[in-house]
Amino acid sequence: MAKKRTTTKAEVDAPPNADAIGANWAAADLTFMQQQLTPAPVFPLQHLTPTIEALVRGFSDTQHLSAAYVGPTVLATLSGAIGNRWRIGLTSVKTEPLALFVAMVGRPGTGRSTVIEIAQDALQQAEAAIMAHGANTPRSSAGAQELSAHQARQTSIAMQRILRSGAVPADLDEDEAASGPPLVLCDATGAGFIDELQHDARGRTLLSAEFRGVLTGLMAGQGHRGRTILLQAFDGPRYPVKLKAGFIVVPALLLTVLAAVHPQSVGHITQGDGLCARFLWTYPDAAPIHELPSEAGPADLLRKLSVDLVRSGGSDASGQYYDTIALSDEARAVLDHASRTFTAGLDDLGDRLRDVYVRGPQQARRISAVFAIVEAVSKGVLPVAVSGEDAERAVGLMAEFFLPMAERTLTVTRDKEEAPATQLARHLRRLGKAAINTREDILRGRGSPLRDAGVIQDALRELQLRGLLQPAERAGLGRPAQNWRVHPALLTA
Repeated sequence: MAKKRTTTKAEVDAPPNADAIGANWAAADLTFMQQQLTPAPVFPLQHLTPTIEALVRGFSDTQHLSAAYVGPTVLATLSGAIGNRWRIGLTSVKTEPLALFVAMVGRPGTGRSTVIEIAQDALQQAEAAIMAHGANTPRSSAGAQELSAHQARQTSIAMQRILRSGAVPADLDEDEAASGPPLVLCDATGAGFIDELQHDARGRTLLSAEFRGVLTGLMAGQGHRGRTILLQAFDGPRYPVKLKAGFIVVPALLLTVLAAVHPQSVGHITQGDGLCARFLWTYPDAAPIHELPSEAGPADLLRKLSVDLVRSGGSDASGQYYDTIALSDEARAVLDHASRTFTAGLDDLGDRLRDVYVRGPQQARRISAVFAIVEAVSKGVLPVAVSGEDAERAVGLMAEFFLPMAERTLTVTRDKEEAPATQLARHLRRLGKAAINTREDILRGRGSPLRDAGVIQDALRELQLRGLLQPAERAGLGRPAQNWRVHPALLTA
């Protein structure tokens, strides 16, 4: 008895519509294959201060990198070097830190890892400066008391271990021992962040080549408490934490974040708890980089500037861990006007974009202070106030780049999967064959995005209707023909 064919098998073996056999190729319309992306804004170098513009241009030109990745990276690097050493003085009693969260969305090979390496190189130089000069860094009396208590606890723990083991490490050299914790973090759990940041109030910089992994680590064993820690770290508050052994106090829970994010991982950040709005987003139309760097670029300048920044503030003049930079009247006027502009028409935005625009004025305020401090420190003078020009530059950067980029990122990455016919057309273009076989090139073909026989049949019919496929004439006896001719325009697109 002959084996009965299933419906699926029948669909695969069904011959194509023979009505079009022998027809000439009509002009091909391939617009359905074009991704409907919001155009990526160009990074506006004209809104940067001279020192920062020189850094961005230098790295972009010599490393063949997109300025849309380099610009935000340089801002995050400088923000991380500033840490909690400077804050904006909003009133006589209220201050705001300058931490920036930057998310670089893109696919592998577009330069995101390279810019993270640039940031890490500069911040490690700053880290070395902290370690070498930490013992000479003056602190406020309140801060000294907290740090002394913490150091006493650590000393007690170390002594208990020595007494239990009866041995002292042979290589212990207090004169050469590091005098402070690192500035750069690459990964940690929520508990790890708390343990690390209780050492002092200078802040840390988190660099991540794939931020989804960091979020997973933060939430491991702690659920959303890990995300809460990250949310709080944007504002640098004093942070008491209840542990089984008692309370510990983080003097200032502050992080700057520079993270690479795959487009398919954006949803892990946008979960409605405010983390999405804290990020400055960038998602340029960056192609894979094929050229090797021609030279190092202004790496020495960024290193020196980072070292100078970690030495610039937090001098005890204010009785705090930090010094304050004032907002000039001109800067306040510019930022107030921007706040009204950014938040106009919020009812017409979705929830995620609404939160981003509400945060826009705060982001501009922080960027303007980074501009002012960096320019002053690069000239060897003490930062005093954010000028109206600093504020205008920051507002322009937000209005022309970061806010449009947020719209692009949060809409493009939310798009649904492409239609099967579109996926099949891309597969055929990648194959580059003028004639294809349904079974060998699609159902069983390597790299084929479609495996369901019915879906394949529907996609083939649609491409035939679009004039991109013609059924090949059946040759000889045997099973029905499954061969198709492919429009030359699809192969050369």
